[in-house]
Amino acid sequence: MARPHGSVRIGPISLFTLIIILCLAVLAVLSVTTARAELSVTERQAATTTETYQLEVRGQEFLAAVDGSLATGDAATLEAVLADYGVETTAAAPGADGAAATAAPDAAPAGETIEDETPSGATAPAAGVTIVDGDGSAGSITASGTFDGELISATFAMDSGRTLALTLRLNDDGTCTIEQWKMTTQWIDDGTGETLWLG
Repeated sequence: MARPHGSVRIGPISLFTLIIILCLAVLAVLSVTTARAELSVTERQAATTTETYQLEVRGQEFLAAVDGSLATGDAATLEAVLADYGVETTAAAPGADGAAATAAPDAAPAGETIEDETPSGATAPAAGVTIVDGDGSAGSITASGTFDGELISATFAMDSGRTLALTLRLNDDGTCTIEQWKMTTQWIDDGTGETLWLG
């Protein structure tokens, strides 16, 4: 005598357990995806913060070197410091009496900066001196600028597009005043962004 084949009966508890397992699987996938996205954002934020501090350190070192050379009162010391940072001199440094020499006829007027065509409006760095940290942790920083006898305009730029532009005005009493200290980032469209809404 053959036994009848019975159907598998799923009770309400088994069905409820299956739904809970499916929900937990979906939540696990969403958690992993969110964690990866957060890691990516955190790594970018850490890189941006590190670059900002590296540029700030270079700017502070430059300011300290210029201030130290002005304290000596020797124009040759100032010119040597500016040459170390790739700053081109378009006029003679101030003399012993503190008066700035006149600029060359083809030099740009004092304080004039040429803006690039980038959306950020940051000053385009000219070819200058490349600074690399000894420990290799920092990317290379390109330093450049101009000195017209009264204003020192320097730009410290990284390959990522992060730039520190600063302008120092030399005073008659052998000190300098910070006219500009601006950190900018040039936006680069790498095409990896996602389109969330086409509107």
